[in-house]
Amino acid sequence: MAARRDTMDLVWSISELSSLFGRSTNIDGFLQDVVDRIAEHLDSDVCSVYLLDESAELLVLRASRGLDPDAVGRVHLRIGEGITGTAVKELRPIREARASRNPNYKHIPNTREEEFQSFLAVPIRHGLNRIGALVVQHRRPDQFGRHDTRALQTIAGQLAATLENVEILMELHTRLDRPEVPTVRRSESIRCHIASEGVAVGRVFHLRPHDLLAEEPSVVHEDQEAAFRKALERTDAQIEAIHRDLDERISDLANLIFSSHLLMLRDEEFSGEMIRLIADGSTASEAVRDVVGRYADLLAASANPRTREKTHDIRDLGQRLLRNLRGGEEEHGDLRGRVVIAHEMYPSDLVRLAAQHAEGLILTGGGNTAHLTILARSLEIPAVLLRSRREDELPEDELVAVDAYDGVIHRNPHQTLLDQFQATAEARSVERPTIAPSSARTADGVEVELLANVNILHDVDLAARAGATGIGLYRSEFPFLVRNDFPSEAEQYRIYRRIVERAVQGPLVLRTLDVGGDKLFGDPANRESNPFLGLRGIRFSLAHPESFDDQLRAMLRAGADRDLRILFPMVASLDEFFQARERVRAVSADLADEGLDHHPDPKLGVMVELPSTVECCEEFAREADFLSIGSNDLVMYLLAVDRSNEQVERLYDPYHPAVLRALSRVIRAADRHGTPVSMCGEAGGTPVMIRFLLGCGLRCISADPARLPGIRSEIGRITVSRARTFSDDLLRQSSVRDVAGAISRFRL
Repeated sequence: MAARRDTMDLVWSISELSSLFGRSTNIDGFLQDVVDRIAEHLDSDVCSVYLLDESAELLVLRASRGLDPDAVGRVHLRIGEGITGTAVKELRPIREARASRNPNYKHIPNTREEEFQSFLAVPIRHGLNRIGALVVQHRRPDQFGRHDTRALQTIAGQLAATLENVEILMELHTRLDRPEVPTVRRSESIRCHIASEGVAVGRVFHLRPHDLLAEEPSVVHEDQEAAFRKALERTDAQIEAIHRDLDERISDLANLIFSSHLLMLRDEEFSGEMIRLIADGSTASEAVRDVVGRYADLLAASANPRTREKTHDIRDLGQRLLRNLRGGEEEHGDLRGRVVIAHEMYPSDLVRLAAQHAEGLILTGGGNTAHLTILARSLEIPAVLLRSRREDELPEDELVAVDAYDGVIHRNPHQTLLDQFQATAEARSVERPTIAPSSARTADGVEVELLANVNILHDVDLAARAGATGIGLYRSEFPFLVRNDFPSEAEQYRIYRRIVERAVQGPLVLRTLDVGGDKLFGDPANRESNPFLGLRGIRFSLAHPESFDDQLRAMLRAGADRDLRILFPMVASLDEFFQARERVRAVSADLADEGLDHHPDPKLGVMVELPSTVECCEEFAREADFLSIGSNDLVMYLLAVDRSNEQVERLYDPYHPAVLRALSRVIRAADRHGTPVSMCGEAGGTPVMIRFLLGCGLRCISADPARLPGIRSEIGRITVSRARTFSDDLLRQSSVRDVAGAISRFRL
């Protein structure tokens, strides 16, 4: 290792530069001088400065010595992305002898960075305020040591205040250089959270449910009754068209919404009252508002919370009628070319957006959006969460490009970006070839079963194309959520039966209802102060035995001729499992007495997602027919971290030692009792976690269909012996930092 100049020489050199900068505005020259001097003093092949663009929440490469000059200003990293983004996010230096071995390593094409092995990134900060990062790289491995880390940290501290001023000046120069064109807004990038991957381009459309009913002026027609009847016919045709269009894609959910809409629309009392008001002198718009308003008030006053919820459907119909009277709707009420912004919405709203071909969705409300996120993925609607801004900051009709792969909303995007989005959309839309259903195999020949998580009928076809050997998790709650009610046994049977008929032969795991009363009814009387610790999952089902029996009857009948497995969520004790098991046996006996075809003895499983279940995993493994690890909730409950809370979401960590030990404990308990166990949470699809799980003995993974090809490929690169060494090493670690270090040392 070549001799380097004394660190204090470098400190004084940078200090001198900083003072000179205060009397200069040559920003680019200043930054280039900084990286040149650091590279020379530390004998590094590369030195780069990244500065944080707070408006976009992106780290931008501002100057570099050693990387391709064209990369400056073009390379962007999210906070937490790559080694550099991780150093900034965690406000700690990261030093790697071989950068590519770090699990956070991200190759950036066309920068030449693949030529360099040693990597040292140091955050630039004022207190906890993130300013950017200093990065040095070298072709030789293990080039930098602790001395270099301390030196770069000292320099970063020296530069912090000056670089804050650099950012301010850069912003001022950008504004001064921009032509004053008051009618054109400048492009702006807004960071957001990814809910459902994809890209969407369109004009902003604000979803405000009651706007038309309360605020739009009446539309005057020469023949009010004729105009109304025409709008009525057009509304009926639109809903019928939506029904037909969605018959195959999401018919299991659409039928629950739009069939009730048609019934209300064709009710003579409903439309007839409007015609009578028109005959008495009201305009068509006034008649619609009057009748819809009175119906909504009557439903809202009902003692039945499920009846009160129907006000949503009445208002939805009223809006469609008024739009058709106004003549502002497309032929089928489409939202093509529109990106919808909503503060809060029901799953039924999301189905409506899919029915009307909305390009994408921006959610601005806080709270739990887990079900909306899952449903958006199944409906293939690009969706992002924007919690830090109000929806009115994105005005109606403004053009936006939503990148739900990287988590960025581009306002007023330029044509080059739009062309890139178009290319991305076309590349992603190419039909994936069907893979024959088969298990994956490790590099040393060990078989790993790959099952699919499905939410709606559309997912079943995706699972078949992805080569899943069965359904590892069917989330049965979406028909309940879309209806915001308890569907009847007959309605559930029809939905489950279509799932069964379309699913590939193999295991078929149907999970019972996994929601709480606060989510199901949307009624203030049922809301709980802490629903995560309230009446949800199996507790909710056991508290509503009639509805639980209806669901079990529908499941047993639908899965009569299949390898049916019923999974109970949120089980905290053996007592709850025993109660649920007794209900299944009682329902099966009733069906036999009635002479109805059904599955007489399905396998019954427990979802492992609570600390109490982990603590009693030996007993559960002995009593249950199978176990399914729900990593999403398990991590949340083990660490007491709400992922939707921006203040603590960074603490949600599947690689926390407590989580790793819990996973290992459950898998080993299941193995001792010969009980099948699978992982069905999102964490099970990452390369690091796959190796850890296989090393612990897991041989079944269930994931969203889109992720299965990548998981299959990853498994093919793993040998079980090395995976076992890897998992044993992680389980010996006692802190999150220790685990990260162990992962970085292991060649994946």
